[in-house]
Amino acid sequence: MKFTAIDFETANADRSSACAVGLVMIENGEVVARFSQLIRPNPLVFDPFNVSIHGISAADVADAPTFAELWPDLWPRVIGPLVAHNAAFDMSVLRRTLDQGNLQYPETDYFCTRVISKLAWPEYPTYALDHIARAIGITFAHHDAEEDARACALVAIAACKQLNVPTLYDLQEGCGLRVGRLFAEGYSTCGGPRSTHTKRRKHEELHAATITPSGSPPIDEQHPFYGLAFVFTGTMTSMPRRDAMQAVVDHGGVCHDTVKNDTDFLVVGQVGFVGYEAEFKSSKIKKAYDMRSKGASIEIISEADFIAMI
Repeated sequence: MKFTAIDFETANADRSSACAVGLVMIENGEVVARFSQLIRPNPLVFDPFNVSIHGISAADVADAPTFAELWPDLWPRVIGPLVAHNAAFDMSVLRRTLDQGNLQYPETDYFCTRVISKLAWPEYPTYALDHIARAIGITFAHHDAEEDARACALVAIAACKQLNVPTLYDLQEGCGLRVGRLFAEGYSTCGGPRSTHTKRRKHEELHAATITPSGSPPIDEQHPFYGLAFVFTGTMTSMPRRDAMQAVVDHGGVCHDTVKNDTDFLVVGQVGFVGYEAEFKSSKIKKAYDMRSKGASIEIISEADFIAMI
């Protein structure tokens, strides 16, 4: 088994604002090399919300290279396909930073360990990297790019063992995994098999309540929100809840006010998620747990994880 786990941290909501990258190279199921580097985004603008998550500031990257300056040294280190946790975020950061630097996309496959974790451990209520790592006995410093990449790599290895496959590529036939790919003309996403209710809903509902799509069709069917249902609970720190719901609808998803059997994601505000990690369960979280016990596939995610999916 050979691959390179990758993780980015960003300075603000713009995906081209990469401020740190971590790589962990795997061969024969073992870590053979690690690399990390701070990056100076352009423009040099750091959002307090992002800083509160990873702790990197403008002063920290003042003397760091830009992504375009780093790229000739970064890409030759990569071996095998890329692997990222919540790959939709990291691959979009890679694409946007390459676009900003007028650099061509590399030709590579990629895998998402969030998607793979759902196949390996379908009983878990949430697939945030720190929760998955804790559940399978991996310790790491979360939101450090190199440490996150290492945890992602170890999750990928553990998932293959759990599913009894020798390589990530073997998950295609056995589990219905769709391998993502970057190529010169664009990209295709990594994903798992969609549930029946998801396929039905995307034809029946495009919006909830009074929130309607603000953009012009067509909607990108490869976006992580497309055809999925979201419920929000707790106060959001990064944006008003209405704006979060608008983002879901604009990308082809739907929002509900209450947790239902066909809910895909229950998004917990950042402060509330800290309480959830400490075993406090709000009424919506309790309902999600109850429905999961009856067979519903509802995933509980933090506000930060939701932002990373946009």
